[in-house]
Amino acid sequence: TYGWNVEMQMKAARVGLRILEIPVNHRRRAGGESKVSGTLRGTFLAGARIIATLLRIAAEKKANSGS
Repeated sequence: TYGWNVEMQMKAARVGLRILEIPVNHRRRAGGESKVSGTLRGTFLAGARIIATLLRIAAEKKANSGS
């Protein structure tokens, strides 16, 4: 999913792992088009999927805490 990195960061933080940002050098895409930022529709869908991932994680946390 498009929200996998958000989900992994939340899970890592939940179990007390440290998260580091490591700088990387980016280069232009050799070919093709981004599914995320290539179009307005793609950007919207990616954002919606990330929000859905966050909501799912929150619901799982609530269910596991017994609230």
